[in-house]
Amino acid sequence: MSDPEIRLERTSKAPVDRLWETLVRPALWWGEDVLLEPRPGGLFHEPWRDVEGQHHTRGKVLEIEPPRLLRLSWRDDDWDFGTQVRFSLSGKGEGSRILMCHSGWQAAPEPRQAGLLDDHRGGWNHHLGNLVACAEQRSSTLKDEVGA
Repeated sequence: MSDPEIRLERTSKAPVDRLWETLVRPALWWGEDVLLEPRPGGLFHEPWRDVEGQHHTRGKVLEIEPPRLLRLSWRDDDWDFGTQVRFSLSGKGEGSRILMCHSGWQAAPEPRQAGLLDDHRGGWNHHLGNLVACAEQRSSTLKDEVGA
């Protein structure tokens, strides 16, 4: 069976270094309780809540090449399998692009796989929109401060 994955791409008016700086500071765009230690082996932790209660997603930084690549292991506490998330950034000058791939879903139990993919695709769409908006806002603010 092939590995189903979530692949989402966004473009940004922010330069790649600003998009990177925002990506590795998830409290700015994801949630103030989200932890990311942007170094090899660094921890990732996202506490979240739904109608069933409190949950935790955890992982580690598997690969990091600033300002171009961040790869994380990714697993909810109630999963008996793990996945990986990869952020690839590119761009020159004023614009940039981010490609996010969330893979490893073939290990998810078949009855839950489609629902998990749908839930995570929706979540990533939301979070990537926040990331780009935050990076662009931070770029505009810096331009205004420099131009003043």
